[in-house]
Amino acid sequence: MFKQAVPYLFATLASLSSAAAMAGEFNVACSYRNSNLDRCADVISDLVTDKFIAHYPANRFQIFVHSNVYKFTNGGFSAFAIAGVVPFDSGEFPISRYSSTNANSSNEQFNGLQLADYELQTYRQAVTTLMEECELSPTCAVYTPRKP
Repeated sequence: MFKQAVPYLFATLASLSSAAAMAGEFNVACSYRNSNLDRCADVISDLVTDKFIAHYPANRFQIFVHSNVYKFTNGGFSAFAIAGVVPFDSGEFPISRYSSTNANSSNEQFNGLQLADYELQTYRQAVTTLMEECELSPTCAVYTPRKP
């Protein structure tokens, strides 16, 4: 089943608008809907822990983050984000994923800036969860390599 899903996954990743950035001692590959995250490494730099950096050197690994936010036509929104660790510059989707969601089902209409802010909060929460898991694990076991 995994082999059948791979072409779809790569097609999906290729269609995402993405950016890669380096800030300090970690790398980030990210994709998102709103342009206020155009400096995604800066957006999460305060969340990345020393333990994570020690276990996942920037020349071999990067943090993968994908997020999106959907505005409902009758009001409300739904935002999601996924974070994980992948080999540096691999274009892979992480096997071990840490996610966050944020939703509002009210009839309230949210403008673009508000939606961008909710997406940013959701994005940061997914990375926070990744870092918390790293801190809880003696070996920062938040990365699962693909089998050859």
